[in-house]
Amino acid sequence: MKDLKNFATFKNHESIINYFSEDSIESINRYFKRGNLVDSVTKYELYYHISLSSYVFETLLDLEETVKKVQELNLQVSPHKALFDIYNLILQNTNKEALDKDLEVKIRKAAALQALDDFIKADKELIGAKYYELQKKENINNDKFFSENMKYNFESNYQRTFEHYNLVITDQFVQDVKNKILNP
Repeated sequence: MKDLKNFATFKNHESIINYFSEDSIESINRYFKRGNLVDSVTKYELYYHISLSSYVFETLLDLEETVKKVQELNLQVSPHKALFDIYNLILQNTNKEALDKDLEVKIRKAAALQALDDFIKADKELIGAKYYELQKKENINNDKFFSENMKYNFESNYQRTFEHYNLVITDQFVQDVKNKILNP
């Protein structure tokens, strides 16, 4: 797990937002509350690591080798990347009712796709990488990727990860994030 105390500074071409509509500001104020951010970052991180482990296991089919490969790849989700992806998901969905209903699914898909991209780039030994990537993207986008075991793994690890981010993400951190978004 990463520490969120040092929030990245974005350059102009990477700025989080260039303009706001009233709906965008309302969505930011609604979803970028401390409790919501802790929950969303927790979900993103767990979905990322569960997805990554699944990709590695599928390509090796050996639990011990999977553990070694995951450690060797040493891929971590950046909390800033998670926040940026969550922010983009919120802005892309102007229908508040649909977003309330689908935000977790959208976070799961975004994290799984990021883990897939990171895995494909990092695993130089992967055979048939393009085919594998296309197959996984299709499964993720059709919401057919997460198995019952993966969901159980998520539920088993949620509380511990949430507690970590609950300590790390402070009210001041949330205010700093909102300020960086609203005043780039």
